Amino acid sequence: MTAKDTWKVGVLFSTSGVTSIIEKSQLNGALLAIDEINENGGVLGKPIEPVAYDPGSVVKRYGELAETLIVEDKISVIFGCYMSSTRKEVLPIVERRNAMFFYPTLYEGFEYSPNVMYGGATPNQNSVPLAKYLMETHGKRIYFVGSDYIYPRESNRVMRNM
Repeated sequence: MTAKDTWKVGVLFSTSGVTSIIEKSQLNGALLAIDEINENGGVLGKPIEPVAYDPGSVVKRYGELAETLIVEDKISVIFGCYMSSTRKEVLPIVERRNAMFFYPTLYEGFEYSPNVMYGGATPNQNSVPLAKYLMETHGKRIYFVGSDYIYPRESNRVMRNM
């Protein structure tokens, strides 16, 4: 089977490094979906062929490997990333190269790109309803405990404006 007989898609999930425990499950989900599509005849009669790279949970590598997928592997569709920082690393590459990027993880919102399909919930879809319930049930004082990176910072901003 030649490359013209398949639809090649890029897959960027870490199988090593600190985020690999989560990203391996995302990788397995993507590969399972591809297998199911292929078992049902593929897309327009052609199977999907995943081209996967391991960024090693290193933020800069996601951008480098996205560039490799698009330029060297001639792929225009990429599935991947777990952290907002890795999405932000891939974003300018897919925009500059006019590729499509499917980001499956919840994200903080406040970003839009015609080149990205945001698949996860935003804080107004998951945290706000929870906070409203907690405030109605347990009182108006709520504390968020978490790490200091893009998603929790932006989530806290949304929650402060409730």
